[in-house]
Amino acid sequence: MNIWLITIGEPIPHPENKLRLHRTGILAKQISASKNHTVTWWTSAFNHFTKQHIYNEDSVVEVNSRLKMIALYGGGYKRNVSFSRIRDHKQIAEKFIKLAPHQNKPDIILASFPTLGLCEAAVEYGKKQNIPVIIDYRDMWPEVFVDILPKKIRLFGKIALFQLFSKTRNVFKKADGLIGITEEFLNLGLKKIERQKHKMDAVFPLAYLENQFNKNQLEEADKYWEQLGLLKDTKKICFFGTLGYQFDLENVIKASSLHEGYKYQFILCGTGDKLEDLKRMNGDNPNVVFPGYMSASQIKSLMNICDYGLCPYIPKEAFLNSMPGKAIEYFSSGLPILGTLGNGVLGKFLNSHKIGVNYNANNPESLLKGLKTLNTLDQEEMKLKILNLFNKQFNAKVVYANYLKHLEFVVSSF
Repeated sequence: MNIWLITIGEPIPHPENKLRLHRTGILAKQISASKNHTVTWWTSAFNHFTKQHIYNEDSVVEVNSRLKMIALYGGGYKRNVSFSRIRDHKQIAEKFIKLAPHQNKPDIILASFPTLGLCEAAVEYGKKQNIPVIIDYRDMWPEVFVDILPKKIRLFGKIALFQLFSKTRNVFKKADGLIGITEEFLNLGLKKIERQKHKMDAVFPLAYLENQFNKNQLEEADKYWEQLGLLKDTKKICFFGTLGYQFDLENVIKASSLHEGYKYQFILCGTGDKLEDLKRMNGDNPNVVFPGYMSASQIKSLMNICDYGLCPYIPKEAFLNSMPGKAIEYFSSGLPILGTLGNGVLGKFLNSHKIGVNYNANNPESLLKGLKTLNTLDQEEMKLKILNLFNKQFNAKVVYANYLKHLEFVVSSF
């Protein structure tokens, strides 16, 4: 079976890439490990995380004998929310439309949503070639733009973005099936197009692939954290992600200077639009550290020495309906979670399994109260419970093996 995966904005297999693979990268790797399948991953030549081009032109890369990567060149962008990013995505979609007919015809296409343009192009190509197209629905777009507006003007935001909402519904309707990262996501997707779930639809959560590094890399990462000089005799809380507007990190900094009794240190890893503002706000406060963007081995090493993982999302609908990959990454190392999504999928999961604490966003005192509650719980019992849940529900080898079976089923049924 020849499978096309269409996803941009994820780390790709590359000799200089030290970032861990995400959903499509892991799936591509697992599919190519099967002797029965080949996979072509259509992606971008631009690194979304470092904001640099990996290739300076359209490039076809033979990752292994059964995995080919087609990296399309766009103009790139410096900020996640910008017109240059919209232009970059448009350029890549146009190149896919031009180049797709010249590649070996696939048996199935799996396109990640967003981006809208590439999903539109994939669906149109699939209809012309009589190929099933499945949409992997992983982000509530364009709702995310409405969510950032004050409540009083959100209706006007929906009106202004009517065309994007309409195009999204059209893509979902034309697709042969929807995959949700949670049941809630799948139900929202089906609600958009007013239909019931059928056999081509399914739910596969975000999953984490362990050990994306070797022993020497992990040893080097251990040395990195030793040399960085993290505070001793403190409870350490880690965060990995884009330091942008979807996270309430300002109140993490405020909370770091309010603690009494217990000592806490927050290690906020990543880059993003708010990084410099956060650094200025933090000043010389040693309770918060900004190490920058970390490799897979550095992340694993840090989780090994931390006590808790932090999920400080601003509780918008998109996040409340998701089980974030960040949380699943913490689960892979048995870390209890301190999060802000108490009324959402993650928050309810933490409560039902007693493996973390929810606090109120925009409230540093609530964050500290949550930390104090975590300190009273049995740490070893939580860790064993978390690792067991991870291996059963979020281990990439299990999740994506089932995902591949579903793709095989769609092709045979189609």
